[in-house]
Amino acid sequence: MSQRGFTPVARRSVSDEVFAELRDAVLTGRFAPGDSLPPERELAASFAVNRHAVREALQRLQAAGFVRVVHGGGTRVLDVRSSAGLDLLAHLARSADALDPAVLRDGLEMRRCIGVDAARLAAERATPEARERVVAAAGAYDDTTHPDADRAFWLEVVEASGNLAFRLALNSLLHAIDARPEAMEALLAADRADLLPHGPLAAAVATGEAEEAARLADAILCQALDVWASLEAGAGLTGTGAKGA
Repeated sequence: MSQRGFTPVARRSVSDEVFAELRDAVLTGRFAPGDSLPPERELAASFAVNRHAVREALQRLQAAGFVRVVHGGGTRVLDVRSSAGLDLLAHLARSADALDPAVLRDGLEMRRCIGVDAARLAAERATPEARERVVAAAGAYDDTTHPDADRAFWLEVVEASGNLAFRLALNSLLHAIDARPEAMEALLAADRADLLPHGPLAAAVATGEAEEAARLADAILCQALDVWASLEAGAGLTGTGAKGA
């Protein structure tokens, strides 16, 4: 039987659940930097799971920079601001109890910085093929069958910049956006609707006008920050994102 049109049902493993609980416990301060987590045996009993699931969750926590597992010496909580990478943004977005609305602002500010410099670099050094892809991506905003036109456009701009660090940082921002879609829909509505057209920006990249490309990118990417400031001023932000998003 054809399964076309069906969306797979997301399932979380036992270790996923344990990981999320422990992650949130660290992010909300139930376990402070320097604290030791309970031994595996105690955690397994508390979660009513086997020790393998706990061990797997602890390994993931260590890989994400939340804890340090010392063989025979327990698990010590780290200061995530000093030990974690950009992927922490996505974890904060997924943790409703730990999400400070200012994190949304921080992510948008980073998005702006990356986008402006990526646009400038793309105009300076993109290949002819990459410039053509940026122009084509800008044209997709008018295509109602392309709901991810905004994402596709900025991915092309960052790719055209040739900066791997920008691309990896953008990946982390996209993971955070996907984890909090209801808030980001309000914040990115103007960008996604092409309120300030992306076509001139694409044209500046295509013709090598670096400073013009940076200026236009800045104007476009400031829209979301303006929305955030407006929501904050009107008390429209809560710990779970933008009110009414």
